Amino acid sequence: MTKILYFITDMDSMGIQLALEHKGDEIGICLLQDAVYYGCKGRRNESMINAIKKGIPIYATKRDVELRGLTKLLYREVKILDYSEIINLIFDYERIVNF
Repeated sequence: MTKILYFITDMDSMGIQLALEHKGDEIGICLLQDAVYYGCKGRRNESMINAIKKGIPIYATKRDVELRGLTKLLYREVKILDYSEIINLIFDYERIVNF
């Protein structure tokens, strides 16, 4: 089993959909830049809802969330991390995929 972390940086849900297609791998999703909007409760995004239902760890960068005023709007399952925590997170995964 391979541990793969997906960095999602924009509003194209293809990265989240690809992460959901992995079978037998341990997946994580990290939302950066405008992709932090995917973590909001009011957004109707089936891919993100499916990721949450599957128990995939989802992370969002604290700075990007705060700059956009989304702190109170995120799903409770989304963990907010600062940059140093994201750097540590990278070392927990074997592969990084950037979208």
